[in-house]
Amino acid sequence: MPELPEVGTVRQILRTEIIGKTIREIEIYKPEDKTKERKSLIKKISEEEFINALIGKTIHEIDRKGKYLFFILTNQEKIKTHALVSHLGMTGKYFIEEKILDPASKQEQKDLFEKHNTDESRVLTFYLDDSKKTTKLTYCDARRFGGFILQTFDDYKESEPYKIIGTDLLEEKVDTKLLFEYYQKRKVPIKTALLEQNIVSGIGNIYASEILFDTKIHPLKRTNQLTKLEVDNIIHSAQKILKEALNSEGTSEFDFVNPLGKEGSYQNKLKVYNRKGKPCPNKCGSLIRKLIKEQKEINKEKINKKKPKERSTFFCPQCQVA
Repeated sequence: MPELPEVGTVRQILRTEIIGKTIREIEIYKPEDKTKERKSLIKKISEEEFINALIGKTIHEIDRKGKYLFFILTNQEKIKTHALVSHLGMTGKYFIEEKILDPASKQEQKDLFEKHNTDESRVLTFYLDDSKKTTKLTYCDARRFGGFILQTFDDYKESEPYKIIGTDLLEEKVDTKLLFEYYQKRKVPIKTALLEQNIVSGIGNIYASEILFDTKIHPLKRTNQLTKLEVDNIIHSAQKILKEALNSEGTSEFDFVNPLGKEGSYQNKLKVYNRKGKPCPNKCGSLIRKLIKEQKEINKEKINKKKPKERSTFFCPQCQVA
């Protein structure tokens, strides 16, 4: 799943390329095989209502909180009317087709675009106009876990998902004292707690492993066993690592590709994630280990009234003692 650095990278590129452009047309793709079911990624309203509400709106700004993007839209009178909420799910990707298919672009960009822009993964295209040209912004999502929610501008910050997203680790100040007090009341593994998006937001599976390695904290250590200094160190490390990953245009350890058809580079700096069996970067003599499915005890915990999805965790058994 794209985490804060990947979503932040998407935002940075889209802000450069499409701010000030007006939505002229929206094409929502149907499967060529009419017998196949197609899950709509337009939430709460029909696709027809979605299109009718967006045509003629101008993209005024693109905000981000946690792993969500918020496209702020204006009408012809330049009054802010709507926020289009976009979540990339596991495999969501935006592509600016003209930039990728430009003769000056590298073949690698074109190949990545072709790989991910398939009939099965293509969801919709926004045709955006300004005084100079039309831009095609296509959204693809192979697993279709992402989605769009259209909300009024006046209400979107008081509505879900915005109002339930926790403190953004790079855009807002984290009160570590309150966070420590919150953790003291709970008994969940810290790795699990870091994946919760309603307390602090932006961390996913990859960066959680990296942050805990950096702070030398075992991923199964319970939150109520953490010291205040350890909580301070976790937040400091999270901000440092997420910022560095954002500056590296994200992590393409699996299939992240930005709207220009380029991969990030932070995967080259990962120290433990997906490095099972490799020597610890701290040269302690141990090998990186993998916790399969976060062990049974993690799955006994409830997060946001739901069981967390089973994920792999990587750590050093010598540097991160339980």
